[in-house]
This record gives sequence, C-alpha cells and structure tokens, in this order.
Amino acid sequence: MKKIRVMLVDDSSFMRKMVGDILESDPEIEVVAKCGDGVEALEKLQSVTPDVILLDVEMPRMNGLRFLEEALQRRPERVVMLSALTQVGSETTVLALEKGALDFISKPSGSISLDIERKKDEILQKVKSASQVSLERLKRYIAGNKAAKKSIAKKEERRECERLILVASSTGGPKALQTLVRNLSPLKNSGMIFVQHMPSGFTKSLAERLSEMASLPIKEAEEGERLVVNKGIMAPGGKHLLMDRDKKVVLSDDPPVKGLKPCADVSLFSAVKIFGKNILVVVLTGMGKDAMEGCRLVRQEGGMVIAQDEASSLIFGMPRAVIEEGLANLVLPLEEIGEAIVEWDTNQHFAERER
Repeated sequence: MKKIRVMLVDDSSFMRKMVGDILESDPEIEVVAKCGDGVEALEKLQSVTPDVILLDVEMPRMNGLRFLEEALQRRPERVVMLSALTQVGSETTVLALEKGALDFISKPSGSISLDIERKKDEILQKVKSASQVSLERLKRYIAGNKAAKKSIAKKEERRECERLILVASSTGGPKALQTLVRNLSPLKNSGMIFVQHMPSGFTKSLAERLSEMASLPIKEAEEGERLVVNKGIMAPGGKHLLMDRDKKVVLSDDPPVKGLKPCADVSLFSAVKIFGKNILVVVLTGMGKDAMEGCRLVRQEGGMVIAQDEASSLIFGMPRAVIEEGLANLVLPLEEIGEAIVEWDTNQHFAERER
C-alpha cells in the first residue's frame, strides 16, 4: 500500500515533533520532510514530492502565505494550514484558503502537549481527505476566479426579508463562496445566511473578506440581529444559527450535530418554520451530507435547492448527497449559481432553468 507522503512546515521544533509523531502513528502516513520555515520548505520541494503539506501560518523568514504563493506558482500542492487562533492567524488563514489551501487545523493555545493530542483525529482525517483531492481538480480550484477586486457600494435594506437564501459549504467553501458572491447582484427581496464549516475564531475574517467582494454587506451573525433584505450573515464557528419567529438570529451552544457546529441542517430546520416555501438552499463543495435532510424538508414545503456540479466542486460530497436523493431543482457550475440566485430572488426566469 502506497503511503501518504507528508511535508511538515512549522518553526516550532516541539510542534514538528508532536505533529510528526501523530502523523507517523498512522500506518497509512509517512513524514518525508520537516522544515522550520517557508524558505527551507521551498528548497525541499526541489527534491521531495509530498502528497500533502501541513503548513504553519506565522513563521520567520517566510510565512505560510508567502510560501503558499511561491509553491503554487511551481505546481499544484495539497496544502492544509496549521493556524494559531489569533487575529493575524485567522486573517492569514482565510487568505490562504482564498489562494488555494484546501483546509486548516487550528493550533491549540493551552497546554500544547495535551491539546495537540486532542487534535489527533482531526489532523489524520484532514491529511487523508486532502490526499484524495485529484491534482487536476486542484489545479482548477487554485486557478479559481481571477476577477479583479472591485469597489462596490453596498446598500443594506432595512426591510424585513420575505425570502431566505441559505448557502451551505465545507471543504473548498471559502474559495467557492468568493466566486459565488462576486456573481451576485443586489437582492431585492431576500436575506442570506452562510453556513460554512469552520471553528470559532475564523468565520469573522471570512465574512469580512467576502463582504469586500460582494454587492451586499456580509458579516458574522450576532445574537438577536434581524435578517433583512440584501444583507448576508454567517453562522459563527462553534455556534448553531437558528431563527426565531421575528426573523431574528438565535445562536445556540447545543452540541455538534454529525460532528458539525455550525450545522446547515440545524439552521434549515429552524428557518423552514419561519419562511416555509420561500427558501432557496445552495449546497456547495464539501465533505459529508450536511444540508441533505434540511433540503428534504425545504422541498417538502415547496422551496428550492441548487447544488454545485461535480466539475466545479473541489469535494463533491455535500452536493452529491443532495443530487442523489433527488432533492436538487438545479445542478449548476459554480460560476452560474450567483445569477440563478438573483433570478430566484426576483422571480425571473428561474423556473425556466428547471425545464
């Protein structure tokens, strides 16, 4: 059996030792290089071809973001970031995901030797998942949407929204969301909720990055805020996002569902009670089946579902689950989803797409 070859890049020798031991405890993985910073790692890549690179964010000489940019100019690399939960760390991690990193693991902040052991399952699972991404699909993912950043005058309507658009995403989601929001026009009747699988501390930075690119303001959701027209809110990492009957946000600290918190199914079960058939669910790239049961309920109520197609998905798990259950009204390439959302919002042409 061919082992998964991993390069570990971290300026902490202790972290290299701890994470290296975790990786090598799995018979399916071998560590082929350990590097103390980005400069050393770039040199190693001339002689080593890893299947996955575990990459620290904050390092001397060359940080993780700069290394990522340099490495991806040479060839596609499957990169998972190791990020400290700091403002700089979270902002840099979001930029790394934007530039082509597949996923990230948040570093522990307490007793490292104990806390890193608690990360063992996550480290092994994310390395194995990353190794399964095809290099051809990764190449397309890295190329992504090259549209120039534009300055957009955003108008948040104070009107209570009559319709709701909920976007669910996981692995590959941050970059996919950028393409989606760039292709949105201002919404006339709908508010938006984004449920991206991320831990606490990272969704705020992601929402701010998306807001810079979108025609509507996007922010991390806060307890009690009202969902209004042409405004997007993102479920905070580590919380479930629900809605009350006044269309106000309720943030729940209930246990994870299927290991997820936030969980799109939880948000959809809540939202369908308020919006009924006036919901559009958009299911983007990601592992697992989150949003599938929520989509089933939305369809039963007369709402609509769009699933990202396989060709444009980095990980086809979540969209595939919805499609195979017959729950998707439309299956579209990522680049077409923004336009379809606007058509649904304004009741124009959307039904024609189903024919």
